[in-house]
Amino acid sequence: MKHEKEVMNGGTVLRAERYYGKIQRSFTLGQEVDEAAAQAKYNDGVLELTLPKKAVATTKRLAVH
Repeated sequence: MKHEKEVMNGGTVLRAERYYGKIQRSFTLGQEVDEAAAQAKYNDGVLELTLPKKAVATTKRLAVH
C-alpha cells in the first residue's frame, strides 16, 4: 500500500490524504445507526456514507396507585 500525506498552513491545503491499494478505516459513532436506512455511495474515488440516527424510544411513565 502506498500512502501520501500533505499538510500545509501557509499555502492553503490543510490536509490531503491519498491511499493506493486496499485500505480499511473504522470509527465509533456517538449514537446508534438505523442500519436499514444507511446508504453508501462511491463516486470518483470519494466514499459518501449516510448514516441516519436510530429513533430514540420514548419513555413512558406509569402512575401506580
